Amino acid sequence: MITDDILRQHVIQVLKQELFSIDCNIIVISNNGIITLKGHVDTYHKKTQAERLSSKMTGVKSVINEIDLIINSWEEKKDIDITTEILNTFRWNWNTLNDTITVKAINGWVTLSGELEWNYQKEAAKEAIISLIGVKGVSNEIRIKSKDDIKIDAASLRLALQNHIALDSNDIEIEISESKITLKGTVESGSQKEIAGHIAWKTKGVISVENELLIEED
Repeated sequence: MITDDILRQHVIQVLKQELFSIDCNIIVISNNGIITLKGHVDTYHKKTQAERLSSKMTGVKSVINEIDLIINSWEEKKDIDITTEILNTFRWNWNTLNDTITVKAINGWVTLSGELEWNYQKEAAKEAIISLIGVKGVSNEIRIKSKDDIKIDAASLRLALQNHIALDSNDIEIEISESKITLKGTVESGSQKEIAGHIAWKTKGVISVENELLIEED
């Protein structure tokens, strides 16, 4: 079993390798596999990336992101400029090429709303803007509205979970209720839980996913 001290050192090493910057100062605390991130970074992308990298580490059960975002004064932007840049970004991104996304920026915090047919489009919308200068945070409130005639194929979802090379799906249970998927059971790491969730979201006809998978300790 990985101790908290070893897990903390592993997370610190990964963050230093991936996010090394003079404007990146992250403190890592580990308590029974729960990682808390503190300190400060200079972009929202680094804040989200730190959480994403930490959650994929073997032994990590969950991540609490308390990193502060400190943007240099010369990189501050007016909300109208941020909104304009985001809308232009969406127009040139094939995954978000539509007029259904509404953008609202208040003091650098961006809220996305509207309706899309697929979850990958919703995720692509957020990913397209988190690296933009001036963005301090993103609330992704876009709703998924799939076509009513598409039914979730449980067999295809099970096969997709089984075929993923980095996922042991033997202890994953799938529950389907109309357009909702619920994943239950256990996996070996936070990374496997995240992978299973992504696979479920990519299933045709899905509107919501409840990822209730538990991380099994060695």
